[in-house]
Amino acid sequence: MSGGWPITNYHIWQAKKALKALVSLSVIAIIAGNIAAAIFISKVRVDSSAYRLREGFPIFTAHEAYIQFIRSYPHNPGVEIILHTMRMNESYWDVARRYHVTIDTILGANPYLGSLVAREGATIAVPREDGVLLAVDNFYDAHRMARMVEHEGGIRGDYRQSIFRIISPDDIRFAFLPDARPALVGEKLQALYNIRRIFQNPIRGGLYSSLYGDRVDPMFEGMAFHNGIDIMTRMGTPIRPAREGMVSFTGWMDGYGQTVVVQHWDGYVTWYGHCSSIKAKRGDWVTKKDVIALVGSTGRSTGPHLHFMTMRHGQMIDPLLFVW
Repeated sequence: MSGGWPITNYHIWQAKKALKALVSLSVIAIIAGNIAAAIFISKVRVDSSAYRLREGFPIFTAHEAYIQFIRSYPHNPGVEIILHTMRMNESYWDVARRYHVTIDTILGANPYLGSLVAREGATIAVPREDGVLLAVDNFYDAHRMARMVEHEGGIRGDYRQSIFRIISPDDIRFAFLPDARPALVGEKLQALYNIRRIFQNPIRGGLYSSLYGDRVDPMFEGMAFHNGIDIMTRMGTPIRPAREGMVSFTGWMDGYGQTVVVQHWDGYVTWYGHCSSIKAKRGDWVTKKDVIALVGSTGRSTGPHLHFMTMRHGQMIDPLLFVW
């Protein structure tokens, strides 16, 4: 009895019959839908020579094939993508500033890149917000990458194949992980990028006013070697260490004014000069989140900026290898 109404064997038989009919109709609908999709809906096809599998992910190596894939992509990639043509003397950093994204976002969205030197006239993909634009050949890859980059936010885009694409699934789809940093970039840049992921820019939003190497001396006539990079920003801007480590020096240093030196793992040392005030003391263990000093113009300086230097085992290294 159910709710006062008797349930007989006849009712059970009728329910089973209806369930079988429903299952049969569902199977027929799925089969018919797949056949229709295979005939009438264009599939996303990508030449296998245009990409290589790295750690199970399809990484594009062919520039033109990748840009064409984006142009003709029929699904929602999870983010608006701008196709930008590089201008004369324009760098990837210029593009990043123009569209208000990080250089990591651009490198992740253009996995075919083999150099940080931009080529005039080349077209690149620029997501309109920070994150990882990821090509996947199955929906599980998107979740696997989210774990690799320790991304706790949602995954956006139509990266799952529908039940009507079982017969003829797309070769590759896009997924987007907002506010994440890529784990895989162009193969030629991967080793350099692995180092880059360990370090951070000590200042958020600053502009590079002078780079590492020979330059015109800003205070005296002639050329002089510049042993770091100058990051120009407002007076009093917080300075954070490029990597966790131990503060090995704080105080006045000729030429550099108020200076902080941090010793890191693997023989790396970073220097922070021209500070207006110092917030850490010698012997402190500092993390990437700690403020160790404030931007100033002390020492031999023409205005508020951070003079940032990197060394390893006593040898000067171009800081752009770590904070580009």
